Amino acid sequence: MTNQFTRVARIYDALMASVPYEAWVDYVLRLMKQFEGQGGRALDVACGTGNVSFALHRRGYQVAGADASEDMLAYARAKAEEKSIDIPFYHQDMRALALEDSFDLAVCLFDSLNYLLTAEDVQAVCAGVAKHLNPGGLFIFDVNTRYALEKGFFDQSNLDSRHGPLYVWKSTFDAETRICQVAMNFMPDSQDLASQFQEIHCQKAHTVLELTAALQKAGLSVLAVYDAFTTSKPRARSDRLHFVARK
Repeated sequence: MTNQFTRVARIYDALMASVPYEAWVDYVLRLMKQFEGQGGRALDVACGTGNVSFALHRRGYQVAGADASEDMLAYARAKAEEKSIDIPFYHQDMRALALEDSFDLAVCLFDSLNYLLTAEDVQAVCAGVAKHLNPGGLFIFDVNTRYALEKGFFDQSNLDSRHGPLYVWKSTFDAETRICQVAMNFMPDSQDLASQFQEIHCQKAHTVLELTAALQKAGLSVLAVYDAFTTSKPRARSDRLHFVARK
C-alpha cells in the first residue's frame, strides 16, 4: 500500500515510545554471541526512524540503515545530525538493496518482513541481504506469526492523550491469502479534526518453511528459529518468531 509509513512518520517515535529498543538489540547481540558472529559492521534493513541503528551504534557497531520511506528516513537523518552521529541512511527498498559496503550483521526487525506480500518479494530481500553480508555474516530478523495476525493482535487503541498519540487500529485477516489488513486511524490532536488521518497497513503470515526455503535459496543457512526473545522452539501460540541465518 502506497500510504504506509508516510504521515505516521512525524508521530512514529512518540507512538513507539514504550518499545524497549535497547532490549531488542541486546537480544540480537546475544544471538550474535551464541552463534559466534564476528565483526563490527551492521546493516539495519527497514530501519525506519533509525532507533535500532542508533542502539547498535551505541554498542560499537559501524552502522548503515536502509528504508523505502523517505518520510521515516528524514527523521532518522535529523536525529543523526542532532546527535552528531555518522550513520548513513539510504533511501532503498529492501527488495532492491544496492549498497557499496558489506556487513557482518544484517537485522530486519519489528515484523518488517511481514510487509512483503509475495514469495518473490521475500526471495528478493533474502538475496539482497545475502549479497551484502560478508562470509560468515548473520542475518537476524523477526516476523509476526499467523496466530498473531489471525487473532487480531493489531486490534488496539489509545484514547488517552496522556500516553502518546491517540489512535484506533482495526484489522481483518483473510485466511486464504494469509494477509492481514490494518486500518490505522490516528488523531494526533484531538481538538483539531484536520490533523486526523488513516494509513492502511498490510502484513502476510509467512510460514517457517517458506522463509527457510527463501533463505536457503539465497545461500543462507538457517541456524535457528526461536519463539521471540528466547532460545526456545516456536509454540502453537507464538506470536512472534526470530530467525538466525548465516552466509
